[in-house]
Formats: sequence, structure tokens, C-alpha cells
Amino acid sequence: MRISSGEQIFFFRNDSILRFEEAAGQSLIHFVDGKNLKISESIQSLENQLTDSGFIRIHNRHIVNVNCITRISNSKEDFVELSNGEVLPINGKQKEIILELITTHLEKNEV
Repeated sequence: MRISSGEQIFFFRNDSILRFEEAAGQSLIHFVDGKNLKISESIQSLENQLTDSGFIRIHNRHIVNVNCITRISNSKEDFVELSNGEVLPINGKQKEIILELITTHLEKNEV
């Protein structure tokens, strides 16, 4: 994966990234190993760069790696749980679209 941020270009393996989080006009990359990296890109810019890469925007502050989602709530409180145990809110109005995108991605990548 290639991510442009300001005058820098970062290269990462998709499976090394857990999620992206909006942080005051910048973004924080959360890695599977627990490390974080702050970059000068907005979450919107990242969303545009991550098209068809296995990441999905679940909330106005969060883009997650579809392969790291372990559970989606079916209750009044809409959230996803990630492989590290983190629980993040999802946009309830988009829940069905999010479920469809996750299912499509997982089916497309089954061996």
C-alpha cells in the first residue's frame, strides 16, 4: 500500500494496518503491532487513496481494515469489534452498506 502525505510517500503492507483515525485534520495510522504513526493527510484524502484496498470507512473518524473486523453489533448501539479487541462506532445509517461491502470483500478474497 502506498500512502501520500505532504511531501512524503509511505509504503506499508495492507495486513500491517489495523485502522486509520481522524485526528484534528490529520490522521493517525494504527498498526496491528500496536504502534501508531501520525500523518498530515485528512481522513477524506486517505479514503480516496484507499479505494478497493480492503479498507472501509465505518464512521466519520474511522477507516478500518476489513480483514481485522471480528464482529458487528446487531443491537441498538452500532459498533464493530476489531481483532485487537477495540470497539469502534459505526455510522448506523450506513450499517447495511458497510455489511454489504465487508461481505463482498471477504467473499472476493476467500481462498
